[in-house]
Amino acid sequence: MKPLRVAIGLSLAVLATLALGALHVPAPPDFFLLVIADMARGGAAVPAMLVGLPGGLLEDTLLAPGGLLGLHAFSKILVGYLLATLGARTVVEKPLAVGGLLAGSVLVEAATLTFLVWVLKGDFLPPAPWLLLARAATTGLFGGLLYAASRVPWRQRREARRRVRLT
Repeated sequence: MKPLRVAIGLSLAVLATLALGALHVPAPPDFFLLVIADMARGGAAVPAMLVGLPGGLLEDTLLAPGGLLGLHAFSKILVGYLLATLGARTVVEKPLAVGGLLAGSVLVEAATLTFLVWVLKGDFLPPAPWLLLARAATTGLFGGLLYAASRVPWRQRREARRRVRLT
């Protein structure tokens, strides 16, 4: 079930990234990070890192064609490991806390990417602060909303409504 969930999640991340890119949204959420965070939820570091690799490579091909392939993959693997480590040591149940972790993950990934570009290319190119904060906020907000929606017992509510209609 998990490989299918990952494949669907990465496919939806690609489609959402392309759609928001076509709409010229200045600071879209990091949809690939949401898939990685979903895998890291239970504290399993290796699966989260294994999802970070294709997620980062897909992001590399979509956002930086012709650049250094693997920068996003490395940062996604690192973020997947960090999120899984936090997931193994703490219990995060509130959507606000999940959103905060995701926003922090965006900032860690941006710092990692900036450092890697600086070391590998010799160019110190930090992202625009307001764009970075907006991307962190949108990722945290979207991830928190998805987490809150995943905690709602939809199946039980649907069954209860169906039982009410039958009686």
